[in-house]
Amino acid sequence: MANIHIKQKHHLAHDEARQRVEEIAKELKKKLNADYAWKGDSLHFKRSGASGSIDLSDDIIELKIKLGMMLAPMKGTIESTIKEKLHLALKGDKDTKLT
Repeated sequence: MANIHIKQKHHLAHDEARQRVEEIAKELKKKLNADYAWKGDSLHFKRSGASGSIDLSDDIIELKIKLGMMLAPMKGTIESTIKEKLHLALKGDKDTKLT
């Protein structure tokens, strides 16, 4: 197993940050068949081979992912893609879709 841990500062209002994380989660569900649910200010997600959470605070979004054995070799690629998409989502760019 491999773990990914990303912390990203943001300057968005709490509701706006939550909405942008929700949009990312919807895209994960659509493209990767990932299930997700909110528990307070924490979004938990799971799909075959990966699970994790995205925690919101006033100025930080913290993402934790556990990759299964099949996805572990792709940790670097997955982590860099997530960092890029999260950065774009938090600064307001329109192209936050997963590729």
